[in-house]
Amino acid sequence: MNKFVFLILLISVTSWARPEVSIPSEVEISQRELLRLGDIAEVQGGDEALLGLLDSIVIRPDARELLLSQHLNSSEILTKMRAALEENQELKKQNPAFKVPSQVKVNFATTPISRQEVERKIRNHLKSQCHDCEYKISIQSTPTPSNKLWDLDMTQLTPKGGFLLPVRDGDSKQIKWISGTIRVSKLTPVTTRLILQGERLQSEDLRMSMTDITFAKDGALRMEDIAGQAAARSLPVGTAVWAGDLKREPAAKRGQVIKALIGDDTFEVTANVQAEDNGFIGDLIKVKNLETQKVLSGLVVDKGVVKLQ
Repeated sequence: MNKFVFLILLISVTSWARPEVSIPSEVEISQRELLRLGDIAEVQGGDEALLGLLDSIVIRPDARELLLSQHLNSSEILTKMRAALEENQELKKQNPAFKVPSQVKVNFATTPISRQEVERKIRNHLKSQCHDCEYKISIQSTPTPSNKLWDLDMTQLTPKGGFLLPVRDGDSKQIKWISGTIRVSKLTPVTTRLILQGERLQSEDLRMSMTDITFAKDGALRMEDIAGQAAARSLPVGTAVWAGDLKREPAAKRGQVIKALIGDDTFEVTANVQAEDNGFIGDLIKVKNLETQKVLSGLVVDKGVVKLQ
């Protein structure tokens, strides 16, 4: 059984929120000389800046030596990590925790570009944008680069469904493509009982469940987004609730007394006003000052709240 070595540096009060960089006990890599930490790492809770830093850490300038040994020792990887932490202020600021097995078995792919390596990198990229999402990535085809200085252009990657990922061959302007599909799941409110059309949902009517949102038209909602909202249609038990399943109700209703905000971030005053129009969040409506009867314009910023213009 593989033993894991943890590199814990720069302990801080926010250690629980630190990104984690882990190395699998067995990895497949592409057929090229340069081996970077970003080629073998799996990242949780990181961002694009951290992924870029990991790609800048060279583990082996000539990975072909691994054709014979077929493994990396933790000491070699940790030495590179320590050196990078000492030299790079941005990496210190990121303060990642590293989880490295005592020995990493390394396999070279039978194709120039490793599908497993591409999957790792796509997953790291997507997780940097949605930490609590789960992804299933299927690579359908990989090209043969014209040289071994290729890299992936993640800026063109779609976050779900079918994708074409550009492969750029070093300084060459030639672009080749990796094709595949991405399925994404996220914690989503799901009904625990039959909800009738027009009925208001309460927190006890819902539970959070990991749901495939790959082809969902709406984004996943939070529990607090739903509680107290009326159902636009009947929702059977076990139905994932989306924004389109809820009646869109005005955040301000004509004749309703609402709160008005006056001022800026440094100084703000509140007053009660009467809404002269119905309005959703983001709408500009007319409101009446109850003391002076003067009609003003206000931007609806929350339920029952406007910011005077």
